Amino acid sequence: MAAPPPALSWALPLLAALAGAGGPQSFELPGAPIDNIEVSGGGVLVAGGSCVYELRPELGLRRRVMPATAEQGCGEPPDVRSNLLLAYEESRGVGVVLTGWTQTNGHCEVWEQPTYHLRVNRSEVVSCLPDGSTAGVVFQVANVWYLALAATYSAPPYRSRLKCEPSLSDEATVITVRRVVDLLTKEDLGIIKRKNEPLHFVDALQWGDHFFFPYYKLKAREVNNTEPPSMAVLHQLHSPSEGGLTLKGHVYLECGCRGLIVSSSLVRQDERGWWVGVFRRSRDPEALNDKAWNDTAVCIFGMKEVKEQACALSHFDVVGQSCEARSIKKLPTLIHSGLVVVYGTVVLNQIVLFLGTDDGQLLKTVLNEHMESSCPEVLYEIEEETSIFPKLRLDPVDNNYIYLSSANKVRRIPVANCGRYVSEQECLSAKDPYCGWCSFNQRCTLKENCTRSNSIKDWYNISHAPDKDLEILLSFPGKNQVAVAASISKILTFCVIKIVKPVEVFYENVVLKNSSCFCNLTTAEITDDDCLVLEASLSSSSWNLTQTFQLKNCSQCIHKHECASCKWMRVSPATTCQDSCNATASEEVAAAQKTERISIHSIEPLWISTLGKSEVTVKGENFTRASGIKMILTGMTGCKPEIGGRKITTIGRNFKVVDRVIISDDQRSNLTVSRYPGNESEYHYLTPSLSHATEGKVVDMMLKVETTFIPCFRLRYHPDPVFINYQLHTELDPDLELKIYKENDNLNISKTEVEVYLSYMNGAQTKKIWFSVQNITKKPDRSTILCKFKREATDKIDFSTVKVFVKLGNFEHEVKPTSSHIYLYVLILLPIIVGVIIVAFVVTRYKSKELTRKQSQQLELLEYEIRKEIREGFAELQMDELDVVDSFGTVPFLDYKHFALRTFFPESGGFASIFSEDVPQSRDQTSKDESFNMLHALICNKNFLVTLIHTLEKQKNFTVKDRCLFASFLTIALQTKLVYLTHILEVLTKDLMEQSSNVQPKLLLRRTESVVEKLLTNWMSVCLSGFLRETIGEPFYLLVTTLNQRINKGPVDAITCKALYTLNEDWLLWQVSEFKTVTVNVIFEKIPENESGDACQTIQVNVLDCDTIGQAKEKSLQAFLNKNGFPYGLQLDEIGLELVSEEQQRELLDIDGSSEVMEDGIRKLNTISHYEISNGATIKVFKKKTNTRSDVDYSDEHCHLILPDSEANKDVKGAGHKGKQKFKVKEMYLTKLLSTKVAIHSVVEKLFRSIWSLPNNKAPVAIKYFFDFLDAQAESKKITDPDVVHIWKTNSLPLRFWVNILKNPQFVFDIKKTSHIDGCLSVIAQAFMDAFSLAEQTLGKEAPTNKLLYAKDIPLYKKEVKAYYKAIRDLPPLTTSEVEEFLTQESKKHENEFNEKVALIEIHRYIVKYYDEIVSKLERERGFEEVQKQLQQVKALFDEKKKCKWL
Repeated sequence: MAAPPPALSWALPLLAALAGAGGPQSFELPGAPIDNIEVSGGGVLVAGGSCVYELRPELGLRRRVMPATAEQGCGEPPDVRSNLLLAYEESRGVGVVLTGWTQTNGHCEVWEQPTYHLRVNRSEVVSCLPDGSTAGVVFQVANVWYLALAATYSAPPYRSRLKCEPSLSDEATVITVRRVVDLLTKEDLGIIKRKNEPLHFVDALQWGDHFFFPYYKLKAREVNNTEPPSMAVLHQLHSPSEGGLTLKGHVYLECGCRGLIVSSSLVRQDERGWWVGVFRRSRDPEALNDKAWNDTAVCIFGMKEVKEQACALSHFDVVGQSCEARSIKKLPTLIHSGLVVVYGTVVLNQIVLFLGTDDGQLLKTVLNEHMESSCPEVLYEIEEETSIFPKLRLDPVDNNYIYLSSANKVRRIPVANCGRYVSEQECLSAKDPYCGWCSFNQRCTLKENCTRSNSIKDWYNISHAPDKDLEILLSFPGKNQVAVAASISKILTFCVIKIVKPVEVFYENVVLKNSSCFCNLTTAEITDDDCLVLEASLSSSSWNLTQTFQLKNCSQCIHKHECASCKWMRVSPATTCQDSCNATASEEVAAAQKTERISIHSIEPLWISTLGKSEVTVKGENFTRASGIKMILTGMTGCKPEIGGRKITTIGRNFKVVDRVIISDDQRSNLTVSRYPGNESEYHYLTPSLSHATEGKVVDMMLKVETTFIPCFRLRYHPDPVFINYQLHTELDPDLELKIYKENDNLNISKTEVEVYLSYMNGAQTKKIWFSVQNITKKPDRSTILCKFKREATDKIDFSTVKVFVKLGNFEHEVKPTSSHIYLYVLILLPIIVGVIIVAFVVTRYKSKELTRKQSQQLELLEYEIRKEIREGFAELQMDELDVVDSFGTVPFLDYKHFALRTFFPESGGFASIFSEDVPQSRDQTSKDESFNMLHALICNKNFLVTLIHTLEKQKNFTVKDRCLFASFLTIALQTKLVYLTHILEVLTKDLMEQSSNVQPKLLLRRTESVVEKLLTNWMSVCLSGFLRETIGEPFYLLVTTLNQRINKGPVDAITCKALYTLNEDWLLWQVSEFKTVTVNVIFEKIPENESGDACQTIQVNVLDCDTIGQAKEKSLQAFLNKNGFPYGLQLDEIGLELVSEEQQRELLDIDGSSEVMEDGIRKLNTISHYEISNGATIKVFKKKTNTRSDVDYSDEHCHLILPDSEANKDVKGAGHKGKQKFKVKEMYLTKLLSTKVAIHSVVEKLFRSIWSLPNNKAPVAIKYFFDFLDAQAESKKITDPDVVHIWKTNSLPLRFWVNILKNPQFVFDIKKTSHIDGCLSVIAQAFMDAFSLAEQTLGKEAPTNKLLYAKDIPLYKKEVKAYYKAIRDLPPLTTSEVEEFLTQESKKHENEFNEKVALIEIHRYIVKYYDEIVSKLERERGFEEVQKQLQQVKALFDEKKKCKWL
């Protein structure tokens, strides 16, 4: 049996292919029409109903966003619409969306993706009129984003009715330029005003440094309007740092007699730009539905020509030199009755236009190099025939799809239907740049759908078509002669030349000469005023081609063979002679029509098809040339199968032109199943019986129109239905009820196509009873057909002779009755089933009670555990104290060289060893020293050095890392000339202020993106190294030691380093079980490495029973250091622990043969409790015999306190983990953060106050000097805001120096910083910076714990910081001699600390890398002639050393 297709997957229209199987992907707005659509990065934005919907590329909803003014939700108020929707991406990858709304006097909002955080919300930006226009484009200048906006802010007919006052400043404003950051209008950016007439803007476009705004006057909507629409052109100001625009002028755009622009698109093709517009004639408001065949047209204008011709200012109230208004006239590329939208793109260097109509069609046409249109293809038809929304967009992720919007629905439509072409020649001849022939699959496909299409040999596009470059060439060889030839030399088989206008004449008796043909013209006299149109058709063995030509001023060429002024061009047949609005001609035609009234008697036939039936005969009177008769063909056809039975119903339109329905397969071709349709919209026929059909057999169903076959859909054959049995119920006498049971299948049989009858014997005769099918129900195991029959009381049926038959199309089958044995089986099985159910119920109820009891016990245990943890946390917070070690020995300061190198090169540790080494001595020491001395003298030239730094920073590949390295090399090279280095710092800082003053002065010195910012960091490190060592070092080291002590007081996971006691929530160990302290006696043997130690020492060490052996070793070594003031002498991996007992001595290891192995193979590290070590136990420290480690390298195959996820709720074997894992909640342990903060609070405050206090009422010279310098600069720049100076000082000292030190103790001390210590110091450093911040903190309950910890302390710290800044400012200013004396002393302290020659070599490498740019800069500046000579000498000396391999 043949089953109808389950969906419209194979349905094709009669004249054009519908796209996609099962319909396109779509999204429907809930109860509101679409106002706007735009693509954004990886998705689609759709506005409607006062909301914006962000959709995925396949139109799945990602999120819904309501504007700030939509307090009542989407759709409220109902008259709000979106008239602006723009999206762009900032340099750092952040998406930004601009939306404009008609409510609240036309407000605009700026959102940041993906969170849709509201950046800006401003009213009076866009038009608030219900059909007022708004068009905008965003652009970037000097890293600042601008919005160029054109809008109809006021129109007299609307104001009194809507009370809409969108622009309080000036109702005549039409074009503005605003910064996106505030959306404010400014005169210096550009405010363009109109004159008297309101303007309607259609689009806003940017091409190069010019901006284009197509528009028309509102009065152009009137029927008697003759003024064409215009294009306003603006260009950018010459300032490279401003985004202002100025009006260049406007130019008229003529596209026939069409005064309105309804849609616009910019097509970029290589360096050229094309503007494509849909133009429409004005319509009478009382006859909007009366459309003419040529109401709308597509015209294309070159952007360069529009830019050059735009100079008139007659529509705008601006000051400037204006020219006489100019017009650009173009022939229509395409004419249509109802175009509403156009979108253009370039594919394979060909322009493709997508067009939408007012009756729901999506069209596609391809333009050739002459901007001639191919025959438009219908890509998609909306069944409801609703108008297309005037905005089309391609899928930003997959350009093979386009978004089509109509009413409240947006659809994702494929841009091509390549599958409609069945052969390679047909595929390539279609000239669709999206389609190509896939040789691997032998199908016409998109490139992405062709397997292995990466190879050029597998997918052939239109560039391989035999007629891809084919054209018809026109010439006039003699008087009254015309010749045509193909551009590709090939023997012609057919040629027709036809004069279309002014009088239609065929010339079929032409003379063929190989690849050309000619004929004699016998037309009447032709004048230059006539519009002469020729049509030529050529055919060869492999191609057919027809082209239309429009001739101008060719009468002398035809009649006298004088062709100097004759011009001809290829045109689309529908656009011939459409280039002007001739009122006089129209009046003549109208007069002729009045004098000679047209009378049409008949048109035969009324229905035709472009596939064959295309001959029409029109009979009537007065068919003269003046009548201007045009015949318009309307209508589309399509076919789709309706899901039903074996009787197929095809629904569509215009089926009267169809001759027959054909079914074809691989064994039988062109089998006619129906000859003529029943009516215009439906076609009925039965599927044929195919004896050779197997399961899954597929046949093609086609419609035949004369000699053309159109594929419509496919039929799939399935096996015949299988009927199991039936039950006949006679107890409802006189009614009969029949149930027929059948196996489930894929035939989708409906009750209307099934016929059921019953036959029985009445004497010698056989009688039939036809049943009425009530319904067909489908169950998982079978389907049931319910039938009924109402018989008369006189009917007597012999049920012993009954037979039941089912008929389905040509299929007829006898159904056997139900066997009587089944009832016996039911009687036997029924008691067994009931017993099983009862037993299952009893067992289930018992288990349910048991489960409830266990859950109750677990809840009680959980409640007890939570209470216990909270009470213990509270008690610990109130009672716990930290015993800070009073004596921690000598503070292990790094020497100055290592301190400086770690601050100069925090991420380049390799430079520490380089600057510590000496440069190898060369044989010519004098020559070598001379090169370094000359380079050193060169960088000691202030003007040269400043110019060098500015030149390097302008190079694109001089990265931030290069800037930081160069600043550090410069600091080392000038280490002994700090006075000079300070002068350079002043000059560069002033230059940086000049760069920052025009943007945001508060951002000065906030980042490290320039040489001067890194130079300031290094300068602070050099000048404050003594203050750091003498004043800050001890409290800072105390803080680090105290933190370590606090962390180690509780459990620490050896794998992740998370701890119970910490300041950072990310490092909180909340999965810990109960633990206790174990005091052990640790014996330290006498070792040669520790000469100052005693012969043998025994020290009591407190460890935790959950500590690993490695952690116990660390605590033992720390206890030795705390007691003796010096380290033991061996590193952690050089010592081992041994448990000493009376029975035996046992080495303690993190992993050994007794280690616990979890169920998933993960091994648990050994702990103190694992070895059952109790209080008072003795442990011996010994030196390992070999240098190999017995400790494991921790990996994912080991665990400590944090058990694997798979073990979190399972039984764990082992001494310390018996029973179930306890339920843990992280928030129960947040009090540990607070207890840690309280324990170290006094140490933190001591450190902070040592930084921002003035010992002996005297500030460090470097701080006082630089703060006074910043105050002086603010005063010279007339900056009166005290916050700016406060931020400058904060960015230069706390942010640039102190925070770097606080987060990196290893810069100051000879210690190792763990990741955990780094996390805790980050919290303290954040609190330190919050103390210097001027912003008020507004923290809620959901704020991060790192912020909440010090929230109450910050206000006090801020007061102390302000007092600190004030105290420094009130100190007497330093004299120049005092500053220079300090800097000179610092220079002498650090003489011979570094190998300065290494720094000079690195500086020379940068000079060589950018040598040409540096020399070019010096040549442009005055006074650098001598410096250029010195630079050349330095380069020559260094080049010589390279040759000798001295460098």
